[in-house]
Amino acid sequence: MKILFVRHGESIDDIEDRYGGWADFDLTEKGKTQLIESANKISELGEKFDIILSSPLKRAIQAAKIISDQINVSVEIFEYLKERNLNGILTGMTRGEALVKYPEQVEQHKKYQYVDGSERTEDMNTRVKNANVLLKNMGFESIIAVTHGLFIRTFFKEIMNIDVLKVGDGGFVLIEFNDQTFKVIKSEGVDFKE
Repeated sequence: MKILFVRHGESIDDIEDRYGGWADFDLTEKGKTQLIESANKISELGEKFDIILSSPLKRAIQAAKIISDQINVSVEIFEYLKERNLNGILTGMTRGEALVKYPEQVEQHKKYQYVDGSERTEDMNTRVKNANVLLKNMGFESIIAVTHGLFIRTFFKEIMNIDVLKVGDGGFVLIEFNDQTFKVIKSEGVDFKE
């Protein structure tokens, strides 16, 4: 079985300096262009994908649609691929607004501490592990999973014990699962720790 994890492109929260996470922003024009480039590279992989699964957030759905249009594979929503809710009550606010309204929560966020309403690390880890089991049991030979940077980082850390240094906008990584082990086949815009 093969899984191609794809990160969405640049989204509105990136350019408006907002707390993203579960905030539901669209891709920017640059983000759409990034995904067109990624879709072209994905089609050049020569893989026959059975399905595209997407996070339910707009930026991921838009990215999945761009890929779908390029390779003619249908898209389904898969809730488990959602970004980590790292920002809690700060979600969607500009950093300036949040600093005025919730200064204590902003300080906690800066220190990587729990923010009210956010998803704890252990809950995210459990969600990713559950996603892994569900993906493997879907019966597909080859899946594209359109998701987010923290999901990809968590997957590689929790499932493959690999540290991801960077997941670029529109970055993707193809992995293969055989006999209880995963291996990386191709990576574009995703950097791993040596």
